[in-house]
Amino acid sequence: MEKINLIQVGFGRVGRAFFELLKEKYDYCSGHYGLKLELRGLVRSQGAIILSSTKRVLNPSYFATDDLQYLSDWIPAITLSDLLDEFSPGVVVDCTPSDLKTGEPGFSLMKEALAKGWHVVTASKGALANHPTELSDLARKNKVAIKASGATAAALPALDVGLYSLAGTEILAIEGVLNGTTNYILTRMTEGLTYNQALEEAREKGIAEPDSSQDIEGWDTAVKMILIANQVLGTSIKLNEVKVAGIQGISREVIDKTNSLEKVLKLFGKCYREDCASPWKVEVGLALLDYDHPLATVNGTNKGIIFYTDSMGWVAVTGGKSDPRGAAAALLKDIINIYFMNF
Repeated sequence: MEKINLIQVGFGRVGRAFFELLKEKYDYCSGHYGLKLELRGLVRSQGAIILSSTKRVLNPSYFATDDLQYLSDWIPAITLSDLLDEFSPGVVVDCTPSDLKTGEPGFSLMKEALAKGWHVVTASKGALANHPTELSDLARKNKVAIKASGATAAALPALDVGLYSLAGTEILAIEGVLNGTTNYILTRMTEGLTYNQALEEAREKGIAEPDSSQDIEGWDTAVKMILIANQVLGTSIKLNEVKVAGIQGISREVIDKTNSLEKVLKLFGKCYREDCASPWKVEVGLALLDYDHPLATVNGTNKGIIFYTDSMGWVAVTGGKSDPRGAAAALLKDIINIYFMNF
């Protein structure tokens, strides 16, 4: 039985989902994988809570309230640095918000964790999109792993397929429908709603954030494609190198025209190169797909990705829970794989 120290940073929607999932899955991970995943501390901008172990978290007398952010146990004076120094290295779980311009706060916390010998699993996109080479070099230098399934497509195992299932193949191109919000809007428009009606419905159902500009304008899809390309293909593409267009303000006329052509309209990310001597490119924009395209039937909040290879043909995977619990499950999976598969 191996005891793994965890420090969680961030306590928003994904952070809370991970906290609850870890409690739920603690005994399962112990019995099935021989891993005791011990949450040593929770860190957010207002301070930290220090925990003796996950078993303490499981004690309902400790966290009797549903609204953990108001507990008096949060101590402003305690920082991530304190926790990293206090416990022997394990895994830092990054659930902080993504700033696609600066990569913060993920970039700073990931640098510190990696430098001190901690693995990092992240649901935050900004740091890896802005500083891919620096972070990967730092992880390699300190012989630790960075896992980002939660940042690429939540529960959809896009990175796992590209890194492990296709080992030994040459990947020729990658295509993806990777944003649940825009896919839901386009699906509902195909069913008769206007853009504004579909967007409002997505917000009412909690599918779209109040500020959904990163989704609508295509940036979320772009970042996910970059992270997948950089990890699977070994590239170092940055966000300012990507051509991006979204679905904002798309008209009913465009949808009706698409239907008349017997095509399917998707917000589409692709990674390709002109030939084997050319650099890889990432582009995001609207695409008309034939009905028999593997991603044409990916509807609602579902996502999908397809890899074109030289020896396995095309390989597609679709589905995956598209909500905070799905992202939390991806974080947990990455932690398990670091130790169960020796990263």
